[in-house]
Amino acid sequence: MQSLGRNNRSGGIMQNRKKRIQIWVLLMILCALNVWNIQAYASADSRTYGPSILANGGYLGGARLTLLANQSSSQMLSAVLETKNGSLIVIDGGTKEDADHLSSVIKSKGGHVSAWLLTHPHSDHVGALTELLNRGEDMVIDQVYYGLTGIEWYQEYEPYRADMVAEFAGALGRLPAEKLHGQVKRGDELMVDDVKIRILNSPYLFDYNAINNSSIAYQLIVDGKYLVFLGDMGIEAGTRLLSDYSHEKLECDILQMAHHGQNGVSESFYRTLNPKICLWPTPEWLWNNDNGGGYNSGPWQTLQTRSWMDNMNVATHYCIKDGDQIIE
Repeated sequence: MQSLGRNNRSGGIMQNRKKRIQIWVLLMILCALNVWNIQAYASADSRTYGPSILANGGYLGGARLTLLANQSSSQMLSAVLETKNGSLIVIDGGTKEDADHLSSVIKSKGGHVSAWLLTHPHSDHVGALTELLNRGEDMVIDQVYYGLTGIEWYQEYEPYRADMVAEFAGALGRLPAEKLHGQVKRGDELMVDDVKIRILNSPYLFDYNAINNSSIAYQLIVDGKYLVFLGDMGIEAGTRLLSDYSHEKLECDILQMAHHGQNGVSESFYRTLNPKICLWPTPEWLWNNDNGGGYNSGPWQTLQTRSWMDNMNVATHYCIKDGDQIIE
């Protein structure tokens, strides 16, 4: 009887061990499956929303977009698109202080600009081109596209900037007239290699926030991707642009944030365009709404715009506070 009891206890111990091993194996399988699912989800999520959608290049089909960093403390907008065939398209250019850096980038890519697109005549957008033209920079510019109205309008609605607009117009006069396209209008299209450029609007001439709201929006189609540059459009111009188009005509994969990401177009405008990637021509102080007193100590609205993008699940952002930004 004692022997039988020992055998029973021994059998029970073996059964318990076997169950523990089975449970352990099951747990290992479940853990492995869970890890695989997490990795698969993370991979799918990053391909759709995260920075890794650009990690391996090829997003622009061999083209390259460089968003240039500011060379002074000022906000600015300066971008250079190099087509897959090597032609250059420049958007705005930044301030006078940004001229040397812009020139260096252009010359490193051959020194020949096929098309220069200008959104509006504020010094943080056209100052660099004004400087380069006035000093006779050694580069070739084929065509310049912009929209100016009579100087009287600027004198009436932003008189403290009228002299700057006049200086810009004078600098453009250093180029041959056949290179200048100063009356671009909604619906105009041009091609640079395989890149189609659409002018989305003629300058809107609002009385309020006048020159910013006169910004021309450009849509560049690069290997099936839609890049939209808004300049410094405000709420009024953004609302008008939305009313001028069906939503399907405002396709957008990469979007330049209006007015450096603060006090620009409305949240509904951003939701309508629904970009996958945001370009921020925004220095660090403006990114953090820092007027010198620390984070969120200033009067700007960048943090609100950033929250809009978070709520829209836009996870891929390029900001000039981090230096020159390249997408290819």
